Amino acid sequence: MKSPLIAALLLAATANSALAGGVAFRFGDETFGASVAGDLSADSSAQLDWMHHEDDADLVSLGLYANGQRGALTGRVGAKAIALSADDSGFDGAVAAFGGDLSMPLSDVVRLRGGLYYGPEATSASDIDGYQEWSVSAEFAIFQNSALELGYADIEFDAKDGGDFDFEDGLFVRLQLRL
Repeated sequence: MKSPLIAALLLAATANSALAGGVAFRFGDETFGASVAGDLSADSSAQLDWMHHEDDADLVSLGLYANGQRGALTGRVGAKAIALSADDSGFDGAVAAFGGDLSMPLSDVVRLRGGLYYGPEATSASDIDGYQEWSVSAEFAIFQNSALELGYADIEFDAKDGGDFDFEDGLFVRLQLRL
Protein backbone atom coordinates (compact mmCIF):
# COMPACT_ATOMS: atom_id res chain seq x y z
CA MET A 1 0.00 0.00 0.00
CA LYS A 2 2.95 2.36 0.56
CA SER A 3 4.02 2.32 -3.10
CA PRO A 4 0.68 3.52 -4.53
CA LEU A 5 0.36 6.23 -1.88
CA ILE A 6 3.89 7.51 -2.46
CA ALA A 7 3.41 7.56 -6.24
CA ALA A 8 0.12 9.48 -5.93
CA LEU A 9 1.71 12.03 -3.61
CA LEU A 10 4.67 12.52 -5.97
CA LEU A 11 2.36 13.07 -8.94
CA ALA A 12 0.27 15.56 -6.98
CA ALA A 13 3.39 17.40 -5.79
CA THR A 14 4.66 17.86 -9.35
CA ALA A 15 1.41 19.61 -10.29
CA ASN A 16 3.00 22.94 -9.32
CA SER A 17 5.77 22.60 -11.91
CA ALA A 18 5.87 24.84 -14.98
CA LEU A 19 4.60 21.99 -17.17
CA ALA A 20 1.55 21.15 -15.10
CA GLY A 21 -1.83 22.47 -16.10
CA GLY A 22 -3.77 20.12 -13.93
CA VAL A 23 -3.89 17.03 -11.81
CA ALA A 24 -6.50 14.25 -11.87
CA PHE A 25 -7.45 11.29 -9.73
CA ARG A 26 -9.12 8.24 -11.24
CA PHE A 27 -11.07 5.51 -9.44
CA GLY A 28 -12.22 2.24 -10.99
CA ASP A 29 -13.59 -1.00 -9.59
CA GLU A 30 -10.09 -2.54 -9.37
CA THR A 31 -7.86 0.51 -10.04
CA PHE A 32 -6.77 3.85 -8.66
CA GLY A 33 -4.69 6.41 -10.54
CA ALA A 34 -3.30 9.91 -10.62
CA SER A 35 -2.06 12.03 -13.50
CA VAL A 36 -0.38 15.34 -14.17
CA ALA A 37 -0.88 17.04 -17.53
CA GLY A 38 -0.05 20.35 -19.11
CA ASP A 39 0.72 22.28 -22.26
CA LEU A 40 4.25 22.41 -23.66
CA SER A 41 3.15 25.09 -26.15
CA ALA A 42 -0.12 26.29 -27.68
CA ASP A 43 -0.19 23.22 -29.94
CA SER A 44 1.40 20.46 -27.84
CA SER A 45 0.97 18.84 -24.46
CA ALA A 46 2.36 16.13 -22.20
CA GLN A 47 0.79 13.84 -19.62
CA LEU A 48 2.24 11.59 -16.90
CA ASP A 49 -0.07 8.86 -15.57
CA TRP A 50 0.27 6.31 -12.79
CA MET A 51 -2.35 3.63 -12.12
CA HIS A 52 -2.43 0.87 -9.54
CA HIS A 53 -4.40 -2.36 -9.97
CA GLU A 54 -5.62 -4.22 -6.88
CA ASP A 55 -3.69 -7.35 -7.98
CA ASP A 56 -0.36 -5.60 -7.21
CA ALA A 57 0.18 -4.22 -10.70
CA ASP A 58 1.39 -0.70 -11.52
CA LEU A 59 1.23 1.11 -14.85
CA VAL A 60 3.19 4.30 -15.61
CA SER A 61 2.86 6.18 -18.89
CA LEU A 62 4.31 9.34 -20.36
CA GLY A 63 2.59 10.79 -23.41
CA LEU A 64 3.47 13.58 -25.85
CA TYR A 65 0.68 14.99 -28.00
CA ALA A 66 -0.17 17.42 -30.78
CA ASN A 67 -3.34 19.31 -29.81
CA GLY A 68 -5.93 20.46 -32.31
CA GLN A 69 -9.40 21.77 -32.90
CA ARG A 70 -11.88 21.44 -35.76
CA GLY A 71 -15.01 23.45 -35.06
CA ALA A 72 -16.27 22.56 -31.59
CA LEU A 73 -14.40 19.22 -31.64
CA THR A 74 -11.06 19.29 -29.78
CA GLY A 75 -8.50 16.54 -29.44
CA ARG A 76 -4.95 15.38 -29.42
CA VAL A 77 -2.94 12.72 -31.22
CA GLY A 78 0.39 11.34 -30.19
CA ALA A 79 2.36 8.58 -28.58
CA LYS A 80 2.90 7.35 -25.09
CA ALA A 81 5.48 5.10 -23.49
CA ILE A 82 3.90 2.65 -21.05
CA ALA A 83 5.62 0.50 -18.43
CA LEU A 84 3.83 -2.29 -16.55
CA SER A 85 4.96 -4.09 -13.43
CA ALA A 86 2.64 -6.84 -12.16
CA ASP A 87 4.19 -8.38 -9.04
CA ASP A 88 1.73 -11.25 -8.51
CA SER A 89 1.82 -12.54 -12.08
CA GLY A 90 5.44 -11.68 -12.90
CA PHE A 91 4.11 -9.91 -16.00
CA ASP A 92 6.44 -6.95 -16.69
CA GLY A 93 7.37 -4.95 -19.73
CA ALA A 94 6.96 -1.82 -21.78
CA VAL A 95 5.23 -0.70 -24.96
CA ALA A 96 4.94 2.41 -27.11
CA ALA A 97 1.31 3.14 -28.04
CA PHE A 98 -0.10 5.52 -30.63
CA GLY A 99 -3.53 7.11 -30.71
CA GLY A 100 -5.52 10.03 -29.46
CA ASP A 101 -8.47 11.52 -27.61
CA LEU A 102 -11.45 13.54 -28.84
CA SER A 103 -13.77 15.83 -26.91
CA MET A 104 -17.07 17.40 -27.98
CA PRO A 105 -19.05 19.86 -25.85
CA LEU A 106 -22.80 19.35 -25.56
CA SER A 107 -23.26 22.41 -23.32
CA ASP A 108 -21.26 24.62 -20.95
CA VAL A 109 -21.52 21.83 -18.37
CA VAL A 110 -21.43 18.51 -20.30
CA ARG A 111 -18.74 17.23 -22.68
CA LEU A 112 -18.43 13.82 -24.39
CA ARG A 113 -14.99 12.21 -24.55
CA GLY A 114 -13.46 9.23 -26.31
CA GLY A 115 -9.96 7.82 -26.73
CA LEU A 116 -8.20 5.00 -28.54
CA TYR A 117 -4.55 3.82 -28.30
CA TYR A 118 -2.77 0.87 -29.87
CA GLY A 119 0.69 -0.56 -29.26
CA PRO A 120 1.71 -3.31 -31.71
CA GLU A 121 4.08 -6.19 -31.04
CA ALA A 122 6.87 -4.31 -32.83
CA THR A 123 6.84 -1.58 -30.12
CA SER A 124 6.62 -4.00 -27.18
CA ALA A 125 9.37 -5.26 -24.88
CA SER A 126 9.88 -8.01 -22.28
CA ASP A 127 6.65 -9.94 -21.41
CA ILE A 128 4.38 -7.60 -23.40
CA ASP A 129 3.33 -8.50 -26.95
CA GLY A 130 0.82 -5.71 -27.59
CA TYR A 131 -1.45 -3.12 -26.03
CA GLN A 132 -4.97 -1.80 -26.61
CA GLU A 133 -6.77 0.97 -24.76
CA TRP A 134 -10.11 2.65 -25.39
CA SER A 135 -12.49 4.75 -23.35
CA VAL A 136 -15.77 6.64 -23.63
CA SER A 137 -17.03 9.09 -21.04
CA ALA A 138 -19.10 12.13 -20.16
CA GLU A 139 -17.46 15.01 -18.34
CA PHE A 140 -19.43 17.35 -16.10
CA ALA A 141 -17.99 20.74 -15.18
CA ILE A 142 -18.17 21.41 -11.45
CA PHE A 143 -16.60 24.88 -11.59
CA GLN A 144 -14.46 26.57 -14.27
CA ASN A 145 -11.36 24.80 -12.89
CA SER A 146 -12.71 21.35 -12.00
CA ALA A 147 -14.67 18.53 -13.61
CA LEU A 148 -16.00 15.08 -12.84
CA GLU A 149 -15.80 12.45 -15.57
CA LEU A 150 -17.84 9.23 -15.63
CA GLY A 151 -17.01 6.58 -18.18
CA TYR A 152 -16.03 3.11 -19.28
CA ALA A 153 -12.48 2.06 -20.14
CA ASP A 154 -10.65 -1.04 -21.33
CA ILE A 155 -6.86 -1.27 -20.92
CA GLU A 156 -5.42 -4.61 -22.05
CA PHE A 157 -1.88 -5.95 -22.38
CA ASP A 158 -1.16 -8.99 -24.59
CA ALA A 159 1.41 -11.45 -23.20
CA LYS A 160 4.27 -12.97 -25.20
CA ASP A 161 3.42 -16.42 -23.84
CA GLY A 162 -0.23 -16.07 -24.85
CA GLY A 163 -3.19 -14.70 -22.99
CA ASP A 164 -3.65 -11.16 -21.80
CA PHE A 165 -3.86 -8.97 -18.72
CA ASP A 166 -6.93 -6.75 -18.38
CA PHE A 167 -5.56 -3.87 -16.36
CA GLU A 168 -8.90 -2.09 -16.46
CA ASP A 169 -12.21 -3.21 -17.90
CA GLY A 170 -15.15 -1.34 -16.46
CA LEU A 171 -16.58 1.87 -15.14
CA PHE A 172 -14.42 4.68 -13.80
CA VAL A 173 -14.80 8.07 -12.13
CA ARG A 174 -12.15 10.78 -12.69
CA LEU A 175 -11.85 14.05 -10.78
CA GLN A 176 -9.87 16.68 -12.68
CA LEU A 177 -8.48 19.86 -11.10
CA ARG A 178 -7.10 22.48 -13.51
CA LEU A 179 -4.36 24.49 -11.85
